[in-house]
Amino acid sequence: MEQNFNFKQKQLPRLHMQTWLPLLQCSLNDLEKHIQVITNENPCLESKSGFEVPEGSSSKSHTAYLETQNRVSNTSSDEIEWMSVSTESLYEKLDFQIAAPLFPTPISQKIAKQILMYIDEEGYFDGDIKEIAIECKTDAHNVEKIRQRFAYLEPSGVGARDYKESFLFQLNDYDLDDELSILLSAVIIQFEKIEKFIAHPRMHDAKHILKQLRNPPAIAYMEQNMQVLPDIFIELKGSELTLKINHDFYPDLKVTQINKYENFAKQKFKEARELVKLLDLRKATLYNIGLVLIEKQYDFFMGGELKPLRLQDVADILSFNESTISRAISDKYLECERGVFAFKDFFSNAIGEVSTPEIKHFIQKLVDSEDKNKPLSDKVLHEMIEERFHLKMVRRSIAKYRQELNIASFKERSFLYQLEML
Repeated sequence: MEQNFNFKQKQLPRLHMQTWLPLLQCSLNDLEKHIQVITNENPCLESKSGFEVPEGSSSKSHTAYLETQNRVSNTSSDEIEWMSVSTESLYEKLDFQIAAPLFPTPISQKIAKQILMYIDEEGYFDGDIKEIAIECKTDAHNVEKIRQRFAYLEPSGVGARDYKESFLFQLNDYDLDDELSILLSAVIIQFEKIEKFIAHPRMHDAKHILKQLRNPPAIAYMEQNMQVLPDIFIELKGSELTLKINHDFYPDLKVTQINKYENFAKQKFKEARELVKLLDLRKATLYNIGLVLIEKQYDFFMGGELKPLRLQDVADILSFNESTISRAISDKYLECERGVFAFKDFFSNAIGEVSTPEIKHFIQKLVDSEDKNKPLSDKVLHEMIEERFHLKMVRRSIAKYRQELNIASFKERSFLYQLEML
C-alpha cells in the first residue's frame, strides 16, 4: 500500500466540525475552490494549486484536465460566449418563457411555474394535476389547459406526460399540410400498430419527420458527463491490489505566523494548522474507506460482481458514525482496472443474498440482448430475475431499477426500435 494513515476517530471531537464536515463532503473537483475561500479569510494560510501537474505524469485524469484547459485556452471569444449561453439550464430556459402572451395573467404564470416544479431532467411532466390544482387554488381542468400550453415552449416537446405526447407537441415545429399532420398524429398515437400505415402514400414524408423528433425532449439540456477526478486509485499489481490517494489534485497549504494583532494572529494560526490536519484527515478517511472496499468488494476489482455492502458495515469497521461515512463518499470517485466509479456504487442493500447492482447488471444484459421486435416488459423482466436468482421481489422494483439505469419502458423501446427500422 502507498501510505499508512494513523488518524483516529477520537481526534474528531477536538477539531472544529464546522470546518471538518464540509471539507470531508466536498468533491475533489471543488476542493481547491473550497479551500481558497478559507485561505482568503486567513492571513496565516497560503494555498498553491494542486492542479499543477508534475511533468511526466501519466494519470488519465491529469491528461483529461490538461486537454480541457487547452481547449479553453484556444477557444475564441465568440466560442466562449456561446459556451456561456449554452450553460443555461432547462429550468432557467422554461422559467424565462413563462410570461405573456402565452401566460398572460398572474394565475396562469403561477400555475405554469408550479407545473415546472414537476418536470424531470428529461423534460417530462411527472406531477399530479389535481395536486397542483389544490396548491394553486384552482381546478384540475384549468391546470391541464395551462400544461397544454407547454407544447409551444422550447425545447419542443417539454412538459408532455410521455414520449407520444412529446412527439405530438413537437409536431408544432413543422409546417405540415393537413394530410401529413393527420397521418403523423395517427402513427404516433397508434405506433404499436405502425404496420397498418406502411402503405400510406405519405408515409415516406412521415418517416422523415419522425426521425427528427427528440426523445427525451430535453436531451440537449441533460447534464453532460463532467470530467470527474478520482480520489483514490486501486491498481492490480500481479495478484495484489494496491491503493493510492490522488495527492496531485490537493492544494499545497503553507502556514506562516503573523506578528500583528496578537490575539487575532494566534487564532488564525491555530485555524491554519487545524486545516492542514483536517486535509490529511480527509485523505486518511478516504484511504481507509478504500481499504474496506478492497476487502469487501475484492471480487469486483478482480472482474466479478459487487456484493451487498451497507454504510453501517463500513462505519462499524472504522468506528465512525454512518452519517460521517455518508458524507465521506458523497461525490467521491475511485479509478480501477474496470474504470472510474462513484464510491456510492459500492454500497447497496441486498435482496436475499443478491446485491442490487447484480440485479441491475442482469437487467441491463437482458435489455441489451432483447429481440427488438418484441422488447421485454417489466413483467417479463420480473419473472426472469426471480427465476435466475431464486428470490421473490415486487414488480415495481424492476421499474425503479430500469429507470435508474436510464432504460426506457418496453413501449418506448418498441417505438425507438421501430423508428430505427423505418
